[in-house]
Amino acid sequence: MSSTPQHQGGSFLTVGCVLRESLPVTLHFVSWYLREGADRIILCFDDPDDAAIAILKDHPNVDCIRCTEAFWQSIGINPAVRFARRQNLVMSHFYKLQSAGWFFYVDGDELLHLKGRTLRAELEATPKDIRSVTFQPAEHIQSPEMPGAAQFRLAMSRPDVRRVYGPQAGLMQKRQGLSGHTIGKTANRAGQTGLTMRQHFMQHPDGTVVMDRVLGPAEGAYLLHFFDQGYDIWRAKLPWRLASSGFPGRIKVVLNEMLALEDPEPALRALYDQMHVFDNARLAELADCGACLALDMDREALIRQYFPAHVDALHTAVRYAEDPS
Repeated sequence: MSSTPQHQGGSFLTVGCVLRESLPVTLHFVSWYLREGADRIILCFDDPDDAAIAILKDHPNVDCIRCTEAFWQSIGINPAVRFARRQNLVMSHFYKLQSAGWFFYVDGDELLHLKGRTLRAELEATPKDIRSVTFQPAEHIQSPEMPGAAQFRLAMSRPDVRRVYGPQAGLMQKRQGLSGHTIGKTANRAGQTGLTMRQHFMQHPDGTVVMDRVLGPAEGAYLLHFFDQGYDIWRAKLPWRLASSGFPGRIKVVLNEMLALEDPEPALRALYDQMHVFDNARLAELADCGACLALDMDREALIRQYFPAHVDALHTAVRYAEDPS
């Protein structure tokens, strides 16, 4: 477990995550939230042999939890239950152990960006009667004609969805032009009792959600969701997302129909391109709708700041992912 925290009391910030990501993504995640002011980052590795553990296990602000069957059983969780439920249960476990400060539960592909301030600064400035702060998503998209900046789309109105997505608009309406979630993720004050931890917020036994404050683009707040990280990763995750709540009903039906084809790949690739790949003309349409965010993100530079000795490992991991032979 982590050593003595840097900050005490109401400002103590814990970021919790259950993850199964590549080494570059994991190191970027940890570096990002260290920069955001996290005192403690709890990483529950769904793969107990994840390569990132050897690099992170001795970091004073990081707790590496190997999610072995013995671990799940030790905290009273059946390892056979579906992944999302295990996520909620284990994060509830760690939330209950925190007596002060804030607990921010996110996925490994979610990075919080706040214009002009860090997450720590935002939460320290939050009035004491506010129990939770929810941050709305911005979803990563592919922009091959704009390699210099990472591009993200924001939730939009139904007319704007029709304008941007044309014939595929019906598949994108449910989630306001996004493929992933539209609610965002929530930082909760520690010490609240009688509540249940869910993916996006905490809730009372009667189902009432705890979302005291919601911040989004108008406040310069963006939960950067890397739902898409390229076609190969999207394709690899497709079975898992179809078996969970990764897609709304209509897209799920279309994808299953495509998978039933003798050769599903051309249809899947065409749908993926329509949903996730934006040339300059489509980016301009997003911008005209007020639904586009561009950020300069140098992943390697940020990782080098916190883990300079392991940058070479990143290149090895990327090369292996591209050519495992």
